[in-house]
Amino acid sequence: MEELEYQIGNAKEFSNKEIAAFKKIVLEAGEVSSATFDGLISKNPVLLFYPETENIEAVGALKIPNDSYKKRVFEKSEADVNRAKYEYELGWIVCLSEEKGIGQKITEALAIYKPNQYATVRKENVKMNHIIQKFGFKQVGKSYNSNRGDYENNLYVKDDANEK
Repeated sequence: MEELEYQIGNAKEFSNKEIAAFKKIVLEAGEVSSATFDGLISKNPVLLFYPETENIEAVGALKIPNDSYKKRVFEKSEADVNRAKYEYELGWIVCLSEEKGIGQKITEALAIYKPNQYATVRKENVKMNHIIQKFGFKQVGKSYNSNRGDYENNLYVKDDANEK
């Protein structure tokens, strides 16, 4: 896979303007509510901007979820794994560009950035369910009803990422 140019780092490494641009993208995509975003951004997650923060074509993150949310996701899926092991949730992947393969490349960059991640993917999102498995995520438990809409999610975990 060709090298992807992007900017990645903890939220505190980015300006308020850059955070606001990231927030606008994920809110408009319906990925998160404004209040939830503000709470999660204060936990200093890892943010990825493609190709850079001035002309954003795509974003993604390794979120540090609220304990109550993580507990609910793992319990609803009936996953037989230790949820405490997974500090980061891969998500907020939004592509504004029509360029093919950007979502896959962003997922790969985030998947190798930190160890012990989990992710939730809408069951009907066949493409992302496939992509996430390509980068070492394994589905655990069963599909479960989302609290955010009329759809089911799958839960994935990744144990063996190489921390940078």
